[in-house]
Amino acid sequence: MRGLLLLVAVLLCAPARADLVTALLAYQKADYEQAFRDYRELAELGQPVAQYNLAIMYAKGQGVRQSDLNAYAWATLAAESGQARGKTLAEKLRPGLAPGSEKIAEDIRAPFSRAALEARLMPKVEEDADARTSCRVLKAADLVYPPDAERNGVQGNVFVELVVMPDGSTRNPRILYAVPPGAFEPAVRTMVLHLRYKPREARTKPAHCQVMYRFEVRRHSAADYPDLERFLDVTYQKAEAGDIDAQLVYGMLLAGLPQLGHTRSDALPWFLKAAQGGSRSAQYVVGSSLLFGMGCHCEENKGEVWLRRAAVADQSNAQVTLAAYALRGTPEAANIKLAAVWLERAAASGDHDGMYYLSALLAATPVEEMRDPKRALSLLEKVKADVSTDPAVFEIRAAAQAASGAFEDAVSSERRAIAMATKLKWDLEPLNERLAHYESRQPWYGDLLGL
Repeated sequence: MRGLLLLVAVLLCAPARADLVTALLAYQKADYEQAFRDYRELAELGQPVAQYNLAIMYAKGQGVRQSDLNAYAWATLAAESGQARGKTLAEKLRPGLAPGSEKIAEDIRAPFSRAALEARLMPKVEEDADARTSCRVLKAADLVYPPDAERNGVQGNVFVELVVMPDGSTRNPRILYAVPPGAFEPAVRTMVLHLRYKPREARTKPAHCQVMYRFEVRRHSAADYPDLERFLDVTYQKAEAGDIDAQLVYGMLLAGLPQLGHTRSDALPWFLKAAQGGSRSAQYVVGSSLLFGMGCHCEENKGEVWLRRAAVADQSNAQVTLAAYALRGTPEAANIKLAAVWLERAAASGDHDGMYYLSALLAATPVEEMRDPKRALSLLEKVKADVSTDPAVFEIRAAAQAASGAFEDAVSSERRAIAMATKLKWDLEPLNERLAHYESRQPWYGDLLGL
């Protein structure tokens, strides 16, 4: 289980978050105010253990003013969520309530009842019929084991999200998890660009798909490196026991490994459990699922709630996704500026995609006062080693060069992008359009990443 342990270690290095572990640690240290805040945050998301513990803290007056009424309200919510202890506590508290208190308790619990949360937050899980078609790989890319990692016996997992165009070609690979960090990301980004999916009608929206790659050095014994079935079983057992990081990993396995025969709709309940338990990364996955209708009904309003919750806690994938969402279609200047705020925040943390998307925005934004081709090239320089096989890198460079007046350089960069895109069988029409601008000594402004 080395891979799983590494993944958990990476997750625990994420920005501070309220989750069941941190709440329990605060409680055990008698930091009741912090424990109460953490449990409250999770309880409002429908997390059953947090709802029960919040009721206990109200009953004991720990970190909050003592209130049997509030304790009763949260105990009944915990019971509704499946916590048998919640029902027991509610029955113990009920006889001591003043007449009419149950009606007041109902008002307290109403915003966080199962029905209210389903209306405001919860995805409506459905069969992934579209994903079965849109995310069906017709041509797989060979798994290229990085030589240094293979030589040193390094193993790991990478969970990657990608955009599938209507013609079946792929764009914008985004690494959601990589364990251990830094070993496999460039190889996976290159592999993903060579995948081919089943084509769809030309005017359909791009599809969002996810794939998990497992890197295993076969020369080691099975005792050292358990097989997939064993890995899956152990992860499931931990997830069932309430480990939020294992719930997230188990969801990734179901969603990202086609050989397991599951769909995104099978994985989504596990992502939701982890999200309710405080995993910012799972909150991102639930939010993006709702935003794009992956494994559930597309409900953008709910998706934005989960994404913002993760983004304000500095979950960089959520920040980048909110930026991309603001830039979709033909965005107004206010939306472009909002996108820049999220991308600046992601880039400031050193996030690869934050810097990459920000470089594309600064190179070709139609908002003149925001355009900064010099900085776009500087950001691109920081990430280009990981995306050197992506034609979009040279598209960004060309746009920045043209915005700076270096049209000959822009033409050269765009031609290189076209040569690379030709090998990947991309639709070349947008690239040729930009090339024509540069050859006419005109800059080109707009969306370089197909957002």
